[in-house]
Parts: sequence; structure tokens; C-alpha cells
Amino acid sequence: MSDASDRFIEAISSLEAVADEVTPEEAHSSFDDATLQEFWRDWTHISGWVGALWRLLSRDLETPAQPVTDHELDETGASG
Repeated sequence: MSDASDRFIEAISSLEAVADEVTPEEAHSSFDDATLQEFWRDWTHISGWVGALWRLLSRDLETPAQPVTDHELDETGASG
């Protein structure tokens, strides 16, 4: 896995952990002003990027998997 992939998974896990700990209402009332301002400033760009990735994945996954038609790729378990 690439460094960017690792950091992305870590970021998702961290955000998920915060979302599990506090409600949006609690975050709004308890996070300091600098944290809330940074979220407000950066979230539009981040959510746009995430939305584009989501649409690409959704498009990839909307087509059902097809069975393998190349018999050369079929494995029989026998050697030789």
C-alpha cells in the first residue's frame, strides 16, 4: 500500500473515532474556535474531493462482476 493510502486509511479511522466519541452538537459547543474555523475553511475542498472519489467508486461498482471467460485463467488445482 502506498504512503498516501496508509495516511488516507488513518485519517478515515481518526475521523470515525471522533465521530463515535462526540455528536456534531457536542463538537460545535466544545471544540475550540481555531479547530472549528479550520474545519469550516477546509471542509468544502475536502468534501468535494471525497465526493469525486465516491462517484468514481460508485460508477466502478455499479456494474456486476462477470464470470471469467478465459479458460486459460481457470485453475483446476492440478499441476502440470
